[in-house]
Amino acid sequence: METGGLARPARTPGRSALRLLLAAAGVALLVWLLRTVGWTAIEENLRTIGALFFVVVGLYGLAQAAFFLGWWAVMEPRPPASKLPGLFGVYLAGDAANYLAPGGVAGEPLKVRLLSDTLGAGPALASVTLHKQVDLIAQVVFVLGGIGVALARFPMSAAARAGAIFGVVLLGAMLGGFSWALRRGTYGGAVQWLSRFRIFARLVRHREKAQAVDASIRRFHDERRAGFAAGIGLCFLGWCGGALETWIVLRRLAPGSGWAQALGVEALSNVAVTMLLFLPGRIGGAEGARAGICVLLGLSPAQGVAYGLVRRAREIVWALPGLAVILARTLRPRARGSEASIGKLARGEARP
Repeated sequence: METGGLARPARTPGRSALRLLLAAAGVALLVWLLRTVGWTAIEENLRTIGALFFVVVGLYGLAQAAFFLGWWAVMEPRPPASKLPGLFGVYLAGDAANYLAPGGVAGEPLKVRLLSDTLGAGPALASVTLHKQVDLIAQVVFVLGGIGVALARFPMSAAARAGAIFGVVLLGAMLGGFSWALRRGTYGGAVQWLSRFRIFARLVRHREKAQAVDASIRRFHDERRAGFAAGIGLCFLGWCGGALETWIVLRRLAPGSGWAQALGVEALSNVAVTMLLFLPGRIGGAEGARAGICVLLGLSPAQGVAYGLVRRAREIVWALPGLAVILARTLRPRARGSEASIGKLARGEARP
């Protein structure tokens, strides 16, 4: 692989077929949802949103900036402000990869790869890992508050309450396990364990580098607490940006809705969508979950589906810049190769 290129993970026919099957199931679920609720009623609600959609898209840029600055706050060494535009492109590329690929983790290796040119591979991996941690902390705090408001303000069945509480516990367990692993030494331990198997024996030569990454993460926790707290605070503002978006849309769809309803919908949807990581793009599942939660908190099915579609459209719009960055970085090595070939031709070192 040439410098500047993107590593392409190996694909197996079975995995590709499973992804296609899951995507088809998601599309089928979305079609069923639209037919069941009725497109006429959904369209009327979408027309109510109208040009406000572009306001929502623009405002979400502030949330994206907050998430990105939360990452910048935990970079060590921290790049100068002059690097922010390029780094924001790297963040958007990783965000787009996470959005489209099942599992929601494809963006992290991509960000490490793209950031390595600026920070080096070890610091890049440490910063992406720390950002994942501060983002998860902020998410848990936001979800805990939003679901608390929903449970206190809205009548919900015992099953719905149990599901909401389970979601909070699950996110908390993920955070606890992740933080515990980081203190123990995630990467060094993983390399040491995997190298015991013959197929991964060559990994042992990377053990010292992996341990250095673990050490830098622990050092940041101990010595850069202000930066760690800033990362949490900025990511929390990013999650609040989603709640602001929900409030704006719901106020247009149902003028009687308020902040409590918006917080409840955003927090409960956050948990539900997190559990749908296995679906490519969460297509169908995200719309269904958001519509169901809106109905649970007092909106009509048509309003709920319209909200889910508006949210989907905004997500797609914000994924496009990231995809453009990925495409540009993928094509760059080919352009460099073409330039090298032209240079050889000019010097008479290669035949046309």
